[in-house]
Amino acid sequence: MITPWVISKLALAFCIGGAAAFITGCLPEDKMNRVRAFLGDTKKYENQPPVRAQLLIGGALILFLGLVMLG
Repeated sequence: MITPWVISKLALAFCIGGAAAFITGCLPEDKMNRVRAFLGDTKKYENQPPVRAQLLIGGALILFLGLVMLG
């Protein structure tokens, strides 16, 4: 059974993850690539939207979802 305590902890995790992704997307290119390399993503992908756009849009959506869940 999902209790309000579990929902609030999940919402807090969404807020933290979304904020981290959004902040990483706002970093300059060299620092963003350093963070991505630290996390293990060093591949170059073809036919993919820019990583900065993915981080900014995805981070904003996840942060918004977490804030909505918190109420």
